[in-house]
Amino acid sequence: MTMAGSERLLKSVMPLAVMVMASVLVACGDTAPKWEPQSMFGTPAAPGIDDQYLAMADFKAMARDEAGKMYPAGPNATVLGAVEEAVVLCQNGGGTGCKAVRVGLTYLEGLDRTAIDAAISSYRDTLTAEAYQAARAGNAEAANWLAYHYATRNENLGEAERLIRAAMAQQPDNPNILDTYGLILFRKGAYAEAEEVFVAVNRVSPSAEHIAHFADNALAMGKTDMARAAFLRALDAGPGPVLQQQIQQRLLSIDLGNGNTTP
Repeated sequence: MTMAGSERLLKSVMPLAVMVMASVLVACGDTAPKWEPQSMFGTPAAPGIDDQYLAMADFKAMARDEAGKMYPAGPNATVLGAVEEAVVLCQNGGGTGCKAVRVGLTYLEGLDRTAIDAAISSYRDTLTAEAYQAARAGNAEAANWLAYHYATRNENLGEAERLIRAAMAQQPDNPNILDTYGLILFRKGAYAEAEEVFVAVNRVSPSAEHIAHFADNALAMGKTDMARAAFLRALDAGPGPVLQQQIQQRLLSIDLGNGNTTP
């Protein structure tokens, strides 16, 4: 084909290309950070976790009721979370007198509250040290875990942001890493910025946890109706027992008129 012929062909297809691009943009809709119930959430996707991080995060805990029935929990990325999950599983299962009896390979039978807390703290400190080592070696998932660990406790937020930015540099499109970044922004009170991040996360990976983070942020912004609708959506997404309990408490607080408090 001659150069003149190529130019005529290009001119002929340009209007069609413009029409196609316009139709795509219309289909996508407004991507501004505002809540649209019909487009806020996408289809859940299974998170990818490498073997090294999975092994690091694989902790177990056990609880037991008065009748002697055992309730196992895990794997869980935080030792304290696994213990809490086991106890909640016991309570949700109709058990009475539920208490943690084991974490990891450590039996808690016969220990007082101080000794139990010390055992859990020891596991947590060990895991934190391993996470730092893995993060320094370039493990983005370990950096994300550690940043999330700090963000959920609202502590060391400067270090958490440094870690999550390093993880984002490696995996800029990982929704779990982006969700942690949004959680850090939320903890710092940057609610509008956090909302943008949570909207982007939930359009790709609307897990119960991700939706609940969006809802918590909306609640902190005073968007109570938005938060309530999102919490209900999070319940439909199949949260774990601890998160389910937390969501139900948030909904109760909203219904009682106390919904403008930051969790």
